[in-house]
Amino acid sequence: MTKTAREPGSKPEGGTAPSDSSRETVSENVIRHGNEYRWLHDVSLWRDTVIPLMLFRLILLAALIPALLLLVIETLEGSFLRGLQAFGQVYLIVASIMLGLFIIAYPLYVLVSGGRYSILFEMDDKGIDHIEMPSRGVKRTDLLARVGFLAGLASGNPSASGASLLALSRKRMHTPFNRVRKVVVYERKGVVKLIARNMTRNLIYAQPADFKLIKDLLLERCPRKATVIYR
Repeated sequence: MTKTAREPGSKPEGGTAPSDSSRETVSENVIRHGNEYRWLHDVSLWRDTVIPLMLFRLILLAALIPALLLLVIETLEGSFLRGLQAFGQVYLIVASIMLGLFIIAYPLYVLVSGGRYSILFEMDDKGIDHIEMPSRGVKRTDLLARVGFLAGLASGNPSASGASLLALSRKRMHTPFNRVRKVVVYERKGVVKLIARNMTRNLIYAQPADFKLIKDLLLERCPRKATVIYR
């Protein structure tokens, strides 16, 4: 059930505290400020399969570039069959090398990052931000407080909270809803993938209890002509 809660330290009704000092708690994990939804999600990199599979597909696509280039060169020189043979050989070699490096590098990255990928999502009517937060050496409760869930907006100074958030964040991906051309919904994994016109892919995670809410909000905001795929 949706409930409205007043931030700690805000003034009672009739005071001079800014309207940003109140928040709407949509669920245990999702908080709403006006038309903006915000939630923090931790992804276990050891158990998550969406990110590795996406990287696997990107590697296979990247390996096509040199192979296709060689195919075109050989074809222009008048030997399509020789170009086709070279295409297969080059693709197999390049893809094998890149996948081998990926198999070695991904576990190392997971170890270095502490096995956790912390993401802060901020969504309004126009788009959604996927913000990578520090996950190693930072307790979740401390991270929640520092990004504004528990205490960041208590002072009634949203700009200070925003500056603190930017200082903590590592990478930020913004996807405008009007540029989304495809939506892939992974019901069992609790993930929605937004594919924009420029081929960027934004992975939106949510807790099982919040997934239907987040999915519906995303589908409402994406263009009606966008292709929706359920997997």
